[in-house]
This record gives sequence, structure tokens and C-alpha cells, in this order.
Amino acid sequence: MRDLLGLHATALAVLVALAPLAVAHAAPAAPASCLALQTGANAALGVASTVALGPVSYPGQADAPGCTITFTGSGKVFGTSFQAVAAKLDAMMQGRGWAPDNNAAADGPTGTAMGYRKGEAAVAVSVNYNTAKGVCSPDAPVASCHPTAAQMRYAITLGLTPAS
Repeated sequence: MRDLLGLHATALAVLVALAPLAVAHAAPAAPASCLALQTGANAALGVASTVALGPVSYPGQADAPGCTITFTGSGKVFGTSFQAVAAKLDAMMQGRGWAPDNNAAADGPTGTAMGYRKGEAAVAVSVNYNTAKGVCSPDAPVASCHPTAAQMRYAITLGLTPAS
């Protein structure tokens, strides 16, 4: 029993000694501008998101350091209209003083992309969904497929980067 207690005490001492190293190697905190954008997007969509620091792509410029806010979920969470999801994000962005950048806009049958600029910053917004294999016929046009809300898997991103 004494050996077991000694082993536990040694393990605890090692964990306590390593704790400062874990804090020193923790991921850097997201900048305030990213957290503010995340808060607005969370409120607009009524869903929590994740945020990650790293390179961000924006149409017409090289990847730059920034942050990406990501939402995932089914159509049960976001609805069956990706256009309605995009409209909520568009209203939030413009309501916060971001100007639409039509050069960064694109549309497709299962998603849309939008760009916004404010001062020296740019945000690339993407709202897309896909379906599991077998839900839609691979031989038919995508527009002819009408998945249920549960069959729609959304990937929504907002990438914030300094403008070049």
C-alpha cells in the first residue's frame, strides 16, 4: 500500500511540475476583432461556433494570418434554405458597418459566398451544405435533389483577415 501511495505522490508531483509548460504552450487567444465577429455571427444564427487562428483565404489576395469562425450542423439547426442563412449573416455584417464586396461573391446550387470589407479588414463568408452519398442521384443535376432538413450537412465559415 505504501508503494502505491508513493507512486501516486510521484505522479502528482510530475503533473504539478508540468502544468506551467502546458500553460506556456496553450494556443494564443483570438484577437478581439475575431471574438466580436464570432459573437455577432452566433447571435445572427442562434447557434454557437468555433474559432481557429491561422491563414485565411480571401478572393483576389494571398492567404493572410487571421481567424476562421466555423458553424456546422444539419438543416434541422439552420433550416433548408442556405440563402436564408446567408441573408442573416449579410444583415449582421452590414449592420456592423461591413461593406459588401461584390468581387468576392459567388453562388451555386448548394451554397453561396460573400465578401465584406471594413477599413483594412476583410471577411470571406461561405454558406454551403452537402448530403450523404446516396441521398441525391449522381446522374441528376444537383438542383433536382431536394434533401430533407436532416439530410443537409452545413459548413458555414467566416474568415477574418487584414486586407492587403
